[in-house]
Amino acid sequence: MPDSGLRSAPDAAPTRTAEVYRAAAELMVEKGFGGTSISEIAQAVGMTKAGLYHHISSKQDMLYQILNYAMDELERIVTAPVRLIEDPEERLRQLIRLQIHGSVRHGLAFTVLFSEINHLAPAEQEEIRGRLKENHALIRETLQELANEGRLRELDVNIATMHIMNAMTGVARWKHQDFTSDEEHLIQETVAYTMAALLKPEA
Repeated sequence: MPDSGLRSAPDAAPTRTAEVYRAAAELMVEKGFGGTSISEIAQAVGMTKAGLYHHISSKQDMLYQILNYAMDELERIVTAPVRLIEDPEERLRQLIRLQIHGSVRHGLAFTVLFSEINHLAPAEQEEIRGRLKENHALIRETLQELANEGRLRELDVNIATMHIMNAMTGVARWKHQDFTSDEEHLIQETVAYTMAALLKPEA
């Protein structure tokens, strides 16, 4: 398969807001949403509790802002670049690679923290889940293109989409637990295993 030439999007310089979100996310992953207090978040990000309340209205609001920020980064680092790739096989390959790379480089805690989404208000949950569905749709549409071209194994594309998402989330959880220090090997192996399970063998 020819190289698309696509590389990871340039890492944006971390802003103070990004640093606050990352520190708060890591704390929530470590202690759980319910076990994390606003005072602990403020201490972790080097702010007073009063200072933190200038930026958020509640711990729930902090979680909502973190998850929206994570979705913005997913769009910048993964979704927008891969949409430019015409070949569906290479598009899927790069989507998996960039999404894992983005999770590792830009905050594994952001990926793991999506399991706390039920702590949001119903309207906020619906918004975040809607944004996640857009990412799922890109994977599903790419798989359908491969199926239409006869390159996909006989698979249910909806189930295959969820397996891909679970694989990428699982890798984030492994790396968060220091499963391996070799990021590139982890990405290459995950892409290879996933594509081998999806594509028909070459004749």
